Amino acid sequence: MPVWSHSRLSSFEKCPLQYRYRYVDRIKRDTQGIEAFMGSRVHEALEHLYREVGKGRTPGPAEIVDVYRARWDAEYDPARIRIVRREFHAEDYRATGERCLRDFHKRQTPFIDGETLGLEEKVQFALDPSGRYLVMGYIDRIVRAGPGIYEVHDYKTSAKSPSDDDLKRDRQLTLYQMAVRDRYKDAREVRLVWHFLVQGERRTSPRTDAEVEAHRRQAIRLIDTIEAARDYPARESALCRWCEYRDICPTQQGKLLIEKAAEEAAILRAAGPRPEGTPPAGGGQGSLFRAPSEGAAPPRPRGE
Repeated sequence: MPVWSHSRLSSFEKCPLQYRYRYVDRIKRDTQGIEAFMGSRVHEALEHLYREVGKGRTPGPAEIVDVYRARWDAEYDPARIRIVRREFHAEDYRATGERCLRDFHKRQTPFIDGETLGLEEKVQFALDPSGRYLVMGYIDRIVRAGPGIYEVHDYKTSAKSPSDDDLKRDRQLTLYQMAVRDRYKDAREVRLVWHFLVQGERRTSPRTDAEVEAHRRQAIRLIDTIEAARDYPARESALCRWCEYRDICPTQQGKLLIEKAAEEAAILRAAGPRPEGTPPAGGGQGSLFRAPSEGAAPPRPRGE
């Protein structure tokens, strides 16, 4: 019996062909987009922060950034990490993560928002009484804010924060709300909290019982659709540029050839003579904090 996750369901919604490559054909890719790589390193640093807070010690911002830098240095491999947006360099993303951590530390000090019950906590529960539709995931932080009051905290490093309507439609944290209610029987209120770290925003979006039930039914219908699928057509979007299967996708072959030719032409132009004092093309002078919507980092696949 398969165990489903938000990222698995989202993969089919975004592109059935990507879903087939990843979950049916199980084609492995040892590459990762740098946006997701940066997000993972930020999450590791925040996990360290709250584990220490739970021990009664509050690390300073320098310590958190040092943890982030150490993990970045240990894991970064230029042959494995893909940078899609050529106007930025790896150091731009690294600096963005550092800024996110410093700003978050400043906003959250003195870290007295409740008792941390779990960090990167694995949860698994059934969408139905028979246990046929199993769902699992990893919650960034579970907090007991008071008697019977629980919070699900999620950290995002995407370049764009969503609208209120987008948050209301968010399935991932709605599933986590179900998981928390399933685990903590005294839960009379579950709050959903997003931290959009690049923008410095803390957002909440409550769910009524009717809305939770609608999400549950929609997830079951989607699982039924996926299980009945026999064809997996490609679905093109701006996110195709970040797909790890782009090199074998039939819809992307022509685009890849055009991009390769453009990159080769740019290299030739950059290598040619230029007036004294003119900087080379690119140079990482863009700002990750004013990124277009297509630059938003895709959700980190976890729990697969």
